[in-house]
Amino acid sequence: MRDLLRARLAAARRRRRGDEGWTLVELMVSMTIFAVLLTIVFSILISVSTQTRDNLARNRAVEEARLGLMQIDRQVRSGNVISDPAAETIAGSGVAPYYSLRVHTQTDGVYQCVQWRVIYPAGSEFGDLEYRSWRPDWQAVGGVEDWRVVAHNVVKPTGTGFVESDPTTWPPFYVDPSSAAQASSEAQTIRVTLRLKDPAQRASSKPASVTSVLTGRNTVFGYPADKCATIPTP
Repeated sequence: MRDLLRARLAAARRRRRGDEGWTLVELMVSMTIFAVLLTIVFSILISVSTQTRDNLARNRAVEEARLGLMQIDRQVRSGNVISDPAAETIAGSGVAPYYSLRVHTQTDGVYQCVQWRVIYPAGSEFGDLEYRSWRPDWQAVGGVEDWRVVAHNVVKPTGTGFVESDPTTWPPFYVDPSSAAQASSEAQTIRVTLRLKDPAQRASSKPASVTSVLTGRNTVFGYPADKCATIPTP
């Protein structure tokens, strides 16, 4: 009988102990582990989201830079005369030397003067790639088009000066004497370098950069160099 009573009392004690739940220490430890796991998960999610947004922004910048280069390439390859960007003036382009390019071209069989420039609004680190065209006889017949923006968010070269041996300092337009195309052909060539950075990219992310040496196929035929010398007001 006594053994039966002891067994019932022990069973009752076990039931009461099972109903007691976690102690405060156990609860604090569990909450701490859960908080750490949540922090790790959210950190991973934020990192993946930031990286995805940065990659998408960079892809947009690369695509915009390539489209701008393709349009310039199309007109330069049909070019008859390519003016040296080093000789460009603010009066004729609105920008400093090496930031403007003039070409007398016959794209699609239409003889015209085209001008490209990279211009930076006051107080902005991002510039625009712009384009305009006019007829060689514009002073008599008109036909000067307004500037049109082809690409946004163009970033300036690094450094304080232009060094031919350092690609990070290359301006948008310049005659590259070291290029194979310039050395092996009598045709005029021009190096075009565009660096674009989407504002959605992280501050530490590098800009997308495209560069290419373009050749004017018709420049070997000796067209007059002053075909587009008379420039409309920029």
